[in-house]
Formats: sequence, structure tokens, C-alpha cells
Amino acid sequence: MGQKRNITAHFTAERRFFENSIGKEFDFTSMTGPYEYLLGALSGCFYSTLASFERKSSWKEVTIDVTGIKRDRVPTTLEKTVLAITVTGAEDREEFEALVRKAAEECSIYNTISRVSSMEWTIEYI
Repeated sequence: MGQKRNITAHFTAERRFFENSIGKEFDFTSMTGPYEYLLGALSGCFYSTLASFERKSSWKEVTIDVTGIKRDRVPTTLEKTVLAITVTGAEDREEFEALVRKAAEECSIYNTISRVSSMEWTIEYI
């Protein structure tokens, strides 16, 4: 199995940041590593795409835990990428899942990474 990389991204009205597996927080700046950036960029693009859709209901907070597993062989691109989406206060679960499906179809970074990696997503409701 390839190298496992992981970040968890948090999006609120006050702050957008991601943290690595040891809990170190990174505001979206130029001080993080390439794969953390890539996974952070994926989470940011996915959430921005999701939030841009017209909808009837709302949610309080979305957390996207992104795991990327790199190939062992060169080039060591991602071979599997998983977005574990946790949503707090979703008023309409069916609508939220439909929006996530649409975001997976329209998010440019998700689709770019899907050219080299299998892509999966899950949703947990709180």
C-alpha cells in the first residue's frame, strides 16, 4: 500500500482551515506541504462548489476529512482518495446528499484528481 496522507478541513463563517493527523492547524497559507495542499485544495474546492448551489435548506457546519493514498511507484500520484463529509444541522438530508453528488460531478479539483485516483465520499449527519 502507498503512503497515506490525511487532512481534516473545517469551514465556518469565521474561519477556513485544515489540520493534519497530529492536530496541527493550517490556515490556507504558503507554509504547508504539497499533498496537504492538494488535499486541502480538494476540500476547499469541494465545499465551495457545494455551497454555491441553490438550495432550499441549510446546514450549520461541514467538516471534510480527506484521505489520500499515494502509489508506491513513480510517479507517486494518488491512487485512492476519500472524502468523509460530516455535516452538522442539515435540515434536509436528501437534499444535502443530492448536492454532494452534484459537487462531485462539478468540482474541478475533484475531477482533476479523479483522472489518476479512485474517488469516494461518505456523509455522516450530526
